Amino acid sequence: MSSITLPSIAPGRRRKLFRGVLFLISGALALFALGISARAAPSHVLIIPPDDGYGFEECLMTKSACGTIVADAWCEANGLKASKAFGRTEDFAAIAGEEKPENIGPGAFFVACGDKI
Repeated sequence: MSSITLPSIAPGRRRKLFRGVLFLISGALALFALGISARAAPSHVLIIPPDDGYGFEECLMTKSACGTIVADAWCEANGLKASKAFGRTEDFAAIAGEEKPENIGPGAFFVACGDKI
């Protein structure tokens, strides 16, 4: 049987190769970390009091098509992109996947919007 021999690499070239591999690995880790931080960025959350006078509480509570329209309108009126989530503030953590903002009155609603337009 014949054996395959690999060419030997001079010590100076090994060092350059090693640095190149480390550079690629560190670049990949940096991109991965940026991707995680972009996904973990908090939403812009709007809190809507239950007695605001508009009468759309039922839409936001039932997750109906009218709820999406109302939530998107609130986001756009505040200079933000379309809504990501909406509902009662009691269900905020389960729906939005984030911690509930403090100082929210009972019966209020939230709309989590995308970044600024």
